[in-house]
Amino acid sequence: MVNSLSNVGYVGYAVETVEGDLASPTIFLPVTSFSFDSTNDYITPDQIRGSRDRSIAMVSPYAVSGTMEMELPPNGIRPLLKSACATPGANGALATSAYSGGGYLTTFTPGSTESMTFSFESSAADILIMRYGGLRVNTLEISAAFGEIVTASWGLEGTTRQKQGATTSESYATSLPFHFNGASVKVNGAWAANIKNFSFSLGNNIERVGTLRKTRSYYRSAFGMRDVGLSATMDFQDTADYDLFLAETEFEVILHMEGASLGTSKETLEITLPRVRWNMVNAPLQAGSFIEQAVEATILKPAAADIFTIKLVNNESTSV
Repeated sequence: MVNSLSNVGYVGYAVETVEGDLASPTIFLPVTSFSFDSTNDYITPDQIRGSRDRSIAMVSPYAVSGTMEMELPPNGIRPLLKSACATPGANGALATSAYSGGGYLTTFTPGSTESMTFSFESSAADILIMRYGGLRVNTLEISAAFGEIVTASWGLEGTTRQKQGATTSESYATSLPFHFNGASVKVNGAWAANIKNFSFSLGNNIERVGTLRKTRSYYRSAFGMRDVGLSATMDFQDTADYDLFLAETEFEVILHMEGASLGTSKETLEITLPRVRWNMVNAPLQAGSFIEQAVEATILKPAAADIFTIKLVNNESTSV
């Protein structure tokens, strides 16, 4: 009888000093799943050799990409948010200041030139220990629903990889994840009491760049056009939200999430979207059920402001 390996191990990461130079993890995350795809691409020439089958394979570039799911914690995510937003600034540096009431405030604004990259290390049952480098956050989705913990899904794109011979000692922050009791939404400054859940998404459309330098790994990666999305499910109480859709009205949305207390303040993640339009509303009718509406948004950049702003309040005084 062969015993199967159980789902034990860890996931940790570090900010790289040089893109693609693998670094030992310093931040460990309480993830719920971590999955990485590593590809070995080969050049397989078509040759007349008395057979219909290919018989030669020559090495070609390889790539690494993965997804990470977690119940969103307030700690350990600051560099990842910086990468997802491409917030301008020196490599790894983040503008963090003391917050009134306790904790520290970091504000993330969208940019185009951020060069910070990560090394991620994962251990599968302390047997398969892999380190992936040159990673950036390609996609981020944050979801909140009544009665549930706030969750986040991160899509990571990198350029290099290496198997490790030994595990790294783990250390985790003692913080609770953001949860439904502290999740709320404002529309044009007023609390929207009828929103049951929402999902906010960011996409960087990362492309890898390869160069002729006698290596199979890509040289770097670059951000493409940014995608910003918002969808929600609402309890249909009146026609106000539907009227916003019919009139093609632009409005502001603030997504507010809270965690544990920090003195007189709380751990907070707040996303402000100043220019939103509903582009899809679905209000299905079903016998014996209340009417709900499922909405999706188009999010645009204001003429003289950022397309979004994200504010994080936690108890970390430094960027990493």
